[in-house]
Amino acid sequence: MSEKHRILLIEDSEDDAILLERQLRKGNMEHEMKRVCTSTEMKEALSDSTWDAIICHYMMPEFTVNDALEIVRSKGVDIPFIIVSGTISDETAVDMMKAGAHDYLTKNNLSRLVPALEREMVEAEHRHQRRVAEDALRESERKHRMLIESLNDTVIVFSTEGTVSEFYSQSPIVRDLTIDGHLGKSIPEIFVPSIVKRISELVQATLENKITTTFEYPMNGRWFSAKLGPHEDGSRAVMVLRDVSDLKQAEEEARQAHGVAMLYQDITGHDIRNLLQAVMIASDLLTSDETDQSRLSLLHHVTEAVEETSNLITSVEATADLLSTPLEKTSLDFTLKSCVTVFHEEHKDVDVESTVEVSEAVVNADRFLCHMLMNVFSNAVKHNNSNEQKVWTRLTVVDDGYEITIADNGPGIKDSLKKNLLSPERRSGGVGILQCIQIANKYGGAFEIHDRIAGSPEKGAKFRLWLPKAQV
Repeated sequence: MSEKHRILLIEDSEDDAILLERQLRKGNMEHEMKRVCTSTEMKEALSDSTWDAIICHYMMPEFTVNDALEIVRSKGVDIPFIIVSGTISDETAVDMMKAGAHDYLTKNNLSRLVPALEREMVEAEHRHQRRVAEDALRESERKHRMLIESLNDTVIVFSTEGTVSEFYSQSPIVRDLTIDGHLGKSIPEIFVPSIVKRISELVQATLENKITTTFEYPMNGRWFSAKLGPHEDGSRAVMVLRDVSDLKQAEEEARQAHGVAMLYQDITGHDIRNLLQAVMIASDLLTSDETDQSRLSLLHHVTEAVEETSNLITSVEATADLLSTPLEKTSLDFTLKSCVTVFHEEHKDVDVESTVEVSEAVVNADRFLCHMLMNVFSNAVKHNNSNEQKVWTRLTVVDDGYEITIADNGPGIKDSLKKNLLSPERRSGGVGILQCIQIANKYGGAFEIHDRIAGSPEKGAKFRLWLPKAQV
């Protein structure tokens, strides 16, 4: 079924209205027509409904075509307006077209009515679509400009000749010129000489090879970050500049603070070791002369505490550069097997059961992976007072990564303590647990504590490490 068009007819003669109605039916135009005779009726019709076209009789004594065209203009609507007249001069017709009419025809040539209506309605739809597109473009440009103006970045668009074709800035990054003053300028005209050659080469490479480059450079006592890439139009290049001086300063202050912290760590570790050495010497001397078993037991505890303190210092020093060490593809199954071997050699009295269900398990890690696993293995026996200490470890595939579990038959960990152990703010887990959490997070994984047997914390703990697969 064809679309039904809504036609507003301005006609004071009922006979002429019937004639036009018959002509529309003869032209097979599905339509719904409303006839008005006065300006009031026309205004009400335009206010109450939408219309696809207006047909207006030229000769009406009390309501002229000019009156009707003025009402259309005042309403701000774009509707095909076709004049029908018994006779009309070419000069009058031209005047009516200038006033806003889209076509005119005489009553002795009404065969043109339907084609004229159809043509003008199509044109009106095209005009509407163009307006919608233009409005959308203007809104997009407005939002784009608001976004640019809300940033402190400078955006420079380079033409194929390497000159500035667009420029947006809220920050005086380049030389003191107005925004309009940059348009058409070359790179040497807007950048300091020390970086002109580099930027020129990168702009040319971007224009030719469509590559994206990010770099930093100093200028006028400040540091700037620049990202240069191809424009969405495929022919130009876009550079986004940002003042990163404050960030550079913060990074330098952080480096200096880290250096001071490392210095104090080294000095403190050295001094504490000297003090521990004195304690060890005194303990050895007292042990050699002591015969009281209770006193010997106390001296033995002192020696163990000293050794643990020394090992703690070594552990802290070993992971000083934990966060700065780059990741690389690492064999998880080989690392686990190696750690199990070392652990078993150091604890021959511990029954270790290892199950590796996957080979060629590759993850993004570093040398601290082994440190973390050995830390967990040590924890599995450190507080285990069982006569027959046992440790179970397993490597398997879980989701898009690998899961390692290390369980023991020790006293276990109460549910109320599990969360505290994994929370650095609680300070319950000690250095070892904190290091395990940091290492797992660095690898993009997770570190958890569970019961070896779910619901029975007194039967031992289970540490779970999950690491995502590396893209090989």
